[in-house]
Amino acid sequence: MIKERKFTVSEPIQMPIPSKPFYGWINVLLLTFIYMATTGLVFYAFSVIFPVMLKATGWSRGDASIAISVNMLAGGFLIPFAAKFLNKYGSRKVIIVGLAILFLSLLLLSTATTKLWHWIAIWGAIIPIGRVLCGLLPSQVNIMMWFSRKRAMAIGLLMTGAPIGGIFAPPVYTWFMNYMGGWRSGWFLSTGVVLMALVMSFWVKSKPSDMGQHPDGIVPGSVQANGQVTPHGSRTYRTTVVWTLREVLKTRVFWLITVVNITQGMGLGLIVYHGVLHMTDVGYSAMNAAYILSMIMGSSGVVRFPIGWLGDRVEPRWIIFSALIIMIIGFIGIWQAPSFGLLMILGPIYGISYGIMLTIMPTITGNYFGPEVYANINGAVGPVLTVIGAAVPTIAGYAVEKTGSYNEVFLVITSLIVIGLVCSAFLAPPHKKEVSSYS
Repeated sequence: MIKERKFTVSEPIQMPIPSKPFYGWINVLLLTFIYMATTGLVFYAFSVIFPVMLKATGWSRGDASIAISVNMLAGGFLIPFAAKFLNKYGSRKVIIVGLAILFLSLLLLSTATTKLWHWIAIWGAIIPIGRVLCGLLPSQVNIMMWFSRKRAMAIGLLMTGAPIGGIFAPPVYTWFMNYMGGWRSGWFLSTGVVLMALVMSFWVKSKPSDMGQHPDGIVPGSVQANGQVTPHGSRTYRTTVVWTLREVLKTRVFWLITVVNITQGMGLGLIVYHGVLHMTDVGYSAMNAAYILSMIMGSSGVVRFPIGWLGDRVEPRWIIFSALIIMIIGFIGIWQAPSFGLLMILGPIYGISYGIMLTIMPTITGNYFGPEVYANINGAVGPVLTVIGAAVPTIAGYAVEKTGSYNEVFLVITSLIVIGLVCSAFLAPPHKKEVSSYS
């Protein structure tokens, strides 16, 4: 039997003006700060803390990097459990618990980590628990609940948190460690950042009904001051039925979305972990290569909020199709690396396409299947995406050692992104076999 969200607008009901302002945007700002703190500052600062820690401890890069691999894999396989907790306890409680775990873990790193196994256990096994529980998934689930008509714009604002933090993290943490002396001060600064996020998380509300409100602050069927009926519809498709995970897995569009997610994510993994190496291999200086990479990351951050605004007005599937065309152009440009001047254009083109995908892909999933099942969908595909994402840098490294260049790797991934582009052309909204009509 199909569960439906019932709306009736044929007979408008005079509703009182809400006594409290809509809390959804306050929620988004809180979640944006939390995302900026936990990802933009703490995890983007890793790149400057890690080398200082290795130099001070004498640990080998290979041994210490075990923690990185374990962290990535553990984070992916923990997503299904996070989804269950979100469904049972709500995003607010899950985020608070996750931040508390992350706070205690970073405190241990800054005060009690003396041996290599301490580092591997904390960064590799404990921190992923906290990061998954307070990371992107709970925040996206929260926004899915609070927004329908302006869902993409809210997600776009949330997604700006990490790049904003990423701009400041490297120089601020470098200065702080030089001023305070030693790598422990870097982790201690992260501890303080997460503590601030933990305090702010107590003001997060899981869903509008917790405050007697409705998604987007709109009471379905109510009459505004000007006598007009408030519309519950939107300019882009929104499902009007409640889906189960089993039903979602039986739809063609779910698998098409998954293919698009996998293929576009593989390109990013290659650029982030091997982009600088590729550019230096073809003759660019390390400084110029790093500058191009920073331009890619920066451009991906700038576009997220405006594309979110657009995603509430233009069907996300057409935005995805257009973004993948742009992504292919930028990706091939980085591969061929014709000149530094052209890379200054082609790099940001790729970054813009990635920023678009990062914002619109969760939007289309929420629009097509609804907020109720969003966490379960991520729990189902999260481990697969993580394993593939972790494999790309390793496979690319071995391929280069065998062939002497990144050409074959770029060619394969370009072909896969083209497959994703073809799949994106068929991302039509799903429909259950039996759907009742609405008045």
